Amino acid sequence: MADDPDPPRKFYEFKPREFEVVNPRANEAQPKAPINVKDLFRQAGSSKPGGVAPADPTPKNEVHTILQENVANNQAKGLEELTPLPPRKSRRKREFFTLLIIGNAVCGGLAYAAGPNSAIAFASAVGAMGLITAGLTWVMWFVMDDY
Repeated sequence: MADDPDPPRKFYEFKPREFEVVNPRANEAQPKAPINVKDLFRQAGSSKPGGVAPADPTPKNEVHTILQENVANNQAKGLEELTPLPPRKSRRKREFFTLLIIGNAVCGGLAYAAGPNSAIAFASAVGAMGLITAGLTWVMWFVMDDY
């Protein structure tokens, strides 16, 4: 039985779309005129499309007046002024030495427990003490900020 011939190749494409024109100049008399930067600034300053300036803000009411009087009274009493706070004492040094003492005490206890009978366990514990000291020093003083 002979092979069936290949069907013709299909070409897939997106269908053409209609886009809404949102250029504000397209609705004016010159639809193809270039956009001027000054027109964009003028339109950005308005709340309505097309460059119409916003209406005047609403007049102040009695609540605004009362709040302004409260702020003026607080400023006269000095309640609105900020005073600099004293620098906070760092906890980094205390926590560094706490972790260093605890970590080295645990490793020292393991080295003491290993005693003269096991040189490999003793050397590993002393090496761990050096690693803890070097790693903790690097992280606490060179990697981390003061906290």
